[in-house]
Amino acid sequence: MPYRVFTRNQLLVNFLSRMTSRRTGRSCLESRGEGVRGILEASEEHAGRRPEYELFGEELRLTIWAQPSAHEGRAS
Repeated sequence: MPYRVFTRNQLLVNFLSRMTSRRTGRSCLESRGEGVRGILEASEEHAGRRPEYELFGEELRLTIWAQPSAHEGRAS
């Protein structure tokens, strides 16, 4: 998934590509494939590790990691 663009719902993609934000004037869907890359980059910047994609038959699980706790690594 991080390396290819795949549209599951073409009707939704067409609709979102015509919608614009009232606040920014930008399209809700600027270009295909940007969302996955943005998720990977923002998550890695926030948490220090990339999200994990796992495929279970027809099901996809995406794990987005939380930012490490300030308490992690401290002795109790």
